Amino acid sequence: MKIRMILLLILISIIFPAKVLSQLAVGQVAPSLSGIKILDKELPDLKDKFIFLDFWATWSTSEVKYLDHLNELALRFKPNTVFIAVSSESEVQVRSMLQSKLWFDIYFGLDVDQVYYEKFSFENIPVYYLISPKNIILSTGIANELTDVALIALIIENDSTAYKNGTSIVISIDSIK
Repeated sequence: MKIRMILLLILISIIFPAKVLSQLAVGQVAPSLSGIKILDKELPDLKDKFIFLDFWATWSTSEVKYLDHLNELALRFKPNTVFIAVSSESEVQVRSMLQSKLWFDIYFGLDVDQVYYEKFSFENIPVYYLISPKNIILSTGIANELTDVALIALIIENDSTAYKNGTSIVISIDSIK
């Protein structure tokens, strides 16, 4: 029985690279975002805020299209949630794409050296991480698969004080996807 278990573990380690097995998961502490290069505006203080961290690329039309919706979410959830879209592409590529759009409520970051890609240990984009004010990963997956209702539920469930300061989330039936 022990030999079968050892063989199974060896087989799993061969099939799944260590990086995939070490990918950050829900419930784990998120790496620090200090030092991330933000374009065009200064990143606000992240203390006591939820962070929606979206890793994306300009070459993916579905991801670029999703940024419209991400901007709507950022507008709806501010000031208690900060939305950061991070690309590992060059600043020229990202700025070129940003010139054609008006996304005022998303912070765009660069990870040209893929420092944050390594810190978060994921293989493919797009991928998002929802991080609590206590720096715990609450959710991860493909951003355009996360519904508004699920995002609202995650935030309210994980920080009952997040919206007690008079801030409200404005939601209409038409805006929920």
